[in-house]
Amino acid sequence: MKDRYGVDDFSLALGGVGVVLTLVGTIFSLQPLSYIALALLVLALVRALSKNGAARRQENDAFRRIMARIPGIGARFGGPARTSSRSSARPSGAGGATADFKRQARTAKKMWKDRKTKAFLKCPTCGQTLSVPKGKGKIIVTCPKCHTRMETRS
Repeated sequence: MKDRYGVDDFSLALGGVGVVLTLVGTIFSLQPLSYIALALLVLALVRALSKNGAARRQENDAFRRIMARIPGIGARFGGPARTSSRSSARPSGAGGATADFKRQARTAKKMWKDRKTKAFLKCPTCGQTLSVPKGKGKIIVTCPKCHTRMETRS
């Protein structure tokens, strides 16, 4: 999925409508309805695997504007656009979910290795994982990221 657009609101809607039409076409033996449903499912898949992110974003924004006008449903589409499964704050060249997973795996491995000598805690302000020596009693820890001071037992 590297450099692919991913699943957005429009793709989800196409997939949902495709599944519902497939069920209705199967239950009532309506062959043309099943073909339309198959076309919608293929379109949703092609959109998710597309590398043309700008065009897919425009399509999704147009879909969201149309859906925002519908009473009852519109409230769900009034917020910021959900364009793909990746975090939009991260630049596309930063590695995405694979880099996050590898970083989490390294952190978990390090925490497991040091579990007998260090205690791990999270900063209440920024969420940074901190390691402190075990068995020192009450200590004051300063977060290196946000400089918040906290008292904790190690």
